[in-house]
Amino acid sequence: MGTSLPELTTAIVASFKNANNLVLGNLIGASIIDVTVVLGLTSLIGKKIFVQGKVIDKTLFSVILMAMLPLLLGFDGTFSKVDGLILITAFLVYIYSLLMKEGKLGTLKKQLEWKDIWQDMVVISGCIIALLMSANWFIRSALNISTILQVPQFVLGLVLVSMMTTLPELIVEIRAVLKGVSGIAFGDILGSVVMNTTLILGIAAVIKPIVFERNSFINAAFFMVTAVFIALLFIKKKEITWQEGLGLLMLYVTFLVTEGLSGFI
Repeated sequence: MGTSLPELTTAIVASFKNANNLVLGNLIGASIIDVTVVLGLTSLIGKKIFVQGKVIDKTLFSVILMAMLPLLLGFDGTFSKVDGLILITAFLVYIYSLLMKEGKLGTLKKQLEWKDIWQDMVVISGCIIALLMSANWFIRSALNISTILQVPQFVLGLVLVSMMTTLPELIVEIRAVLKGVSGIAFGDILGSVVMNTTLILGIAAVIKPIVFERNSFINAAFFMVTAVFIALLFIKKKEITWQEGLGLLMLYVTFLVTEGLSGFI
């Protein structure tokens, strides 16, 4: 969840600035980048990375369902407050299911030191405040770029803003693979996709309903679901080679070319 804080703070600030299409584009674009660029570069650097942990394997079906939910709810061109609540509820159900599976298949700590939790909460709170302040500047700059270049907010979020907000995921994944803990890398990527498509999008819709151009969204969302599905197929077989990582990068290039040919860039 920590690496999704940039998307969360950006979504909150942008929603209050009536830049809802920027939020939507960012969340869809960030999810695409997570399962193509981030996973692809991680695989290239690691040469061959192995999927570890039974919990990841058990959550693959849930991840694709969470990724499909925005496409289903947004088919009418709007994310209402009710849609937002549905997305948030779906995320909570996913987390509850994950915790139940972790309790059966993993090694949850039975006791936690309150002192450690309190210290972590203080650090996290400080980070959130700093991110909200920087997100305010970031969104203002993005909106200025959108106005000057006459680029739709959705497209700007889909390509440029999403590249910026996914940098934490890329750094975490590369460090995890270099340290030989690829399970963290896969878990963080899948978790980011779920958070983007349910919790964060839901919060943004609750703050202010999102009305968008239907065809642009459907094309991008459908590509996102397809990219997530392909990435999950690689993860399902328990290893990802550098050749498959290169294929994921080419998939993202295909996405950019497709968007360009469609006249959105």
